[in-house]
Amino acid sequence: MDMKYLTPLIATFLFLTVAVSAQDGAALFNKHCKACHTIGGGNKVGPDLAGITSKKDFDWLVKFVKSSKDLIASGDPDAVAIFEEFKKTPMPSHSNSVAEIKAMLDYIASGGVSPGGPEIEKKEMSMVFEPDAEKGRKLFTGELAFANGGPGCIACHSVRRNDVSFGGLLAMDLSVSYKENIVETMETSMPAMINSYGNSPLAVDERANLDLFLKITKEDQLYQSPGQFNGMFFLFGFIVFVFILIIIHIFWRTNKKIGVLDNIFKRQIRTQ
Repeated sequence: MDMKYLTPLIATFLFLTVAVSAQDGAALFNKHCKACHTIGGGNKVGPDLAGITSKKDFDWLVKFVKSSKDLIASGDPDAVAIFEEFKKTPMPSHSNSVAEIKAMLDYIASGGVSPGGPEIEKKEMSMVFEPDAEKGRKLFTGELAFANGGPGCIACHSVRRNDVSFGGLLAMDLSVSYKENIVETMETSMPAMINSYGNSPLAVDERANLDLFLKITKEDQLYQSPGQFNGMFFLFGFIVFVFILIIIHIFWRTNKKIGVLDNIFKRQIRTQ
C-alpha cells in the first residue's frame, strides 16, 4: 500500500486506540478500584486517590498496582507507610496491562470525569505519561540511554525500518514480533535479557515507548514482504551459482593436466 494512504490509517488507528483506552478508564476504575478507593471522597479500605498522579510518578504507581506486596517487601518507604497506615492490609495484585493502568490513572487525574461526559468543573490534571514511539526508536538504537544504564536493544536485535540502518545479529529481528507488553515479557522471561537488565531494569515509560515503537514498526510495513524476500533470495542464489561456475571453469583451464596419450600422439605426428 502507498505510504501516503497508510500513514493516515495508522494515525487514525492510534487515535482510536487512545480514545478507547480513555473511555475504558472509568469502567476499569469501577471494576478494580471503586470498592476500596474514592477520588476526592475520603479514605475507605484504601486511601483517597485524589491527586495521587501528581504525588507519585507513573513508574511507582504501575509497580504498586501490579504488586504492592513486592514493593512493600523491597522496603520502599512510601509503600511501607501506606501498608502501616491501612492496618497492614496490602492491596491485591493486579494483572492489568500498562495501557489499562494508564487509562485508570487518566481517569483518576481527571477527578473522576469520563471523556465525553457532562461538562463539569474538572480538577487540574497532572501529566500522566503518554507513550512516544520516537523516543522508543531512540532507546532501541541507543541514541537515548536507559535511565538505569542497560544496553541498547540494537546491540543484539534489529528491525527492518528506513530510519534504523543497522542492527545486531545475536538475537531475533523484532520487525514483526510485537505483542502487547512484549518488552516486559522479554525482559523478565528470556535468560539473555534477564542477564542484561536484571540489575538495570527498564522504567515503565521506557518499556511503553519501546512497545509503541515496535507496534508501529509492525504496522508501518516499512519492510519487504516475505514474497519479495524469497525472490531476492532466489536471485542472489542464482548469481552466486553462476559466479561459482565461472571460477571452476577458470580454475579448470589453468590447472588442466596433460593427458597420458598426448606425447604418443605428438610423436606419431612428427614421424609421419
